[in-house]
Amino acid sequence: MPIREFFHLIHIVDDFDEAEQRYAALLSPATYVPKHWGDFDKRWASLARIGPDFVLELMEPGIAPEDQGAPLPKFRNRHGQHLHSFAWLVDAQDLRPLAARMHRRGVRVLDPYSVLYQEGPNDGEAATFFTHPKDTFGQLEFHGVAPDGGHHRQALPADAATFWRDEHPLGIEGTSHLTTVVADLDRGRQFYEEILDAPAFLEETSDVRRSAFVMVGTETIVELAQPTTTDSPLARDLAEHGELPHALTFRVRDLDAAERHVATTGIRVADRSGETLALEPEDMFNAHIAFTTRRLPHDPRHAQSETDGARG
Repeated sequence: MPIREFFHLIHIVDDFDEAEQRYAALLSPATYVPKHWGDFDKRWASLARIGPDFVLELMEPGIAPEDQGAPLPKFRNRHGQHLHSFAWLVDAQDLRPLAARMHRRGVRVLDPYSVLYQEGPNDGEAATFFTHPKDTFGQLEFHGVAPDGGHHRQALPADAATFWRDEHPLGIEGTSHLTTVVADLDRGRQFYEEILDAPAFLEETSDVRRSAFVMVGTETIVELAQPTTTDSPLARDLAEHGELPHALTFRVRDLDAAERHVATTGIRVADRSGETLALEPEDMFNAHIAFTTRRLPHDPRHAQSETDGARG
């Protein structure tokens, strides 16, 4: 399996400082790459850990007129504030074969740093490639990790890794799943299963969507969600923005405790039904963020953790 841990989810916002403060009040992210300017891609950004398995890359594209032709300012001008893309880590030696597999299947691969197609081995060289969003149901990023561990997401000490579960009022156990909206569920599932080696382990149908849940890499569940009506938030997102990341759902220990904490932040609750609490996207810069106590049926991560526990 060439794909490893989740690297980050990008959230494009208009005002970095305001969004950072809102996320801090809600989730207490542990920032390990502070706000900085990237002149190559014309943006302010930071990287922060939330829970044991999630990284947020908060990003404000540049507003200078001369920067508006760059991809990130163009995205903001087209979509406004919105979740942008998913990224995963890959062993450096597997990065080129993964890109080649995508290319053979008709996926356009973007190589902004001109590393993938250089002559010579890639065994120890970290690199990054992106997919064309129209070919992969939203843009995906894959980042090569050198054998020495360079460029890996920041590892957390054991006490820090359990902070969000044991000390933070939300009681976050981990990421339940990421949701991306698709116009054709069968096509989306085929791409994830055949090219990303991400098998579906659960299919569900509700009043507003058809979903397939797939496991990407070693720890990430992605929900591929196709609207079945025209008046749901998922359907409106697809109609206005096309196939893009739509939502982030954290698994928590106690939904009542999570709701009490949300109330202290001034962020509104959009919906609470069953085991899930959804926040008002307008209060989170158009990101759909939810908390749930539900464990997805047949979730391979839980099976793996139970096996590891038995071995211990």
